[in-house]
Amino acid sequence: MVYDALACNSVWINHCITLGTNIIVRAKNNKNNSLIRAKKKVNKSEEIAVWKDEKGFEEIKVYEEIFKMDNVEQPLRFVKFTMKYPDKKRSQIMIVTSCMNISFRTMFKIIRARWDIENSIFNNLKKECGLEHCYVHGGKAVEAVVCLIFIASNIMQLFLFRRLKKRYTTQREVVRLLLKGLYLLKSKADLVFNSS
Repeated sequence: MVYDALACNSVWINHCITLGTNIIVRAKNNKNNSLIRAKKKVNKSEEIAVWKDEKGFEEIKVYEEIFKMDNVEQPLRFVKFTMKYPDKKRSQIMIVTSCMNISFRTMFKIIRARWDIENSIFNNLKKECGLEHCYVHGGKAVEAVVCLIFIASNIMQLFLFRRLKKRYTTQREVVRLLLKGLYLLKSKADLVFNSS
């Protein structure tokens, strides 16, 4: 299971381990003392692997530390990827995982694919489906509205990708065309169903 830094805590990790699920979790600015110690050790260590000319990157360096997280029975891997882009900019991804035998390249692909999902799905929900605005403020009401937005978005995506032959640029364009078609139906009496 791959998750964001929100789940980088002992309660969630223990729950996944008891279910027999391997995890890969982003580690950001977490105040967990064991993570802070692991970060310090990794920052002082030598790289374990280096990849040159990876797609989109000039160089990727990998650092690893096996550590014991507070309140977690099983030892975990702390892995840091530092990426150098062709324009000489740099960034890093730090993860905590319970997978002891998974390769670095596979972990890198998994954690990068998670970004694609987050960027495409959540950006779509915010830009096209109104998720950026809070319509109600009660706990159950917020949950109900979010579920309705998800259902509406999924139905729209199914319609767009399974039924339309022509690919439109945005959902807003499709909705605009549907509204235009409904408006034009008013003036064509032969296309309007008569229930009398």
